[in-house]
Amino acid sequence: MRDPEIIETELMEISAIAEDGVKLERIIAWCASHPDEVPFALHQMMNWRDRSEEKSA
Repeated sequence: MRDPEIIETELMEISAIAEDGVKLERIIAWCASHPDEVPFALHQMMNWRDRSEEKSA
């Protein structure tokens, strides 16, 4: 697996894409390119969601 900071940077870049269709295409391409990192990415994104929910509460 690559450096977690690189993975997180790539995920943040994808999440910043405004158009949903383009974002979906990028997510699919990223998952196909890095299948061994998908579980780590999902875990990271779940943590981001949990942190954002804590901030809004």
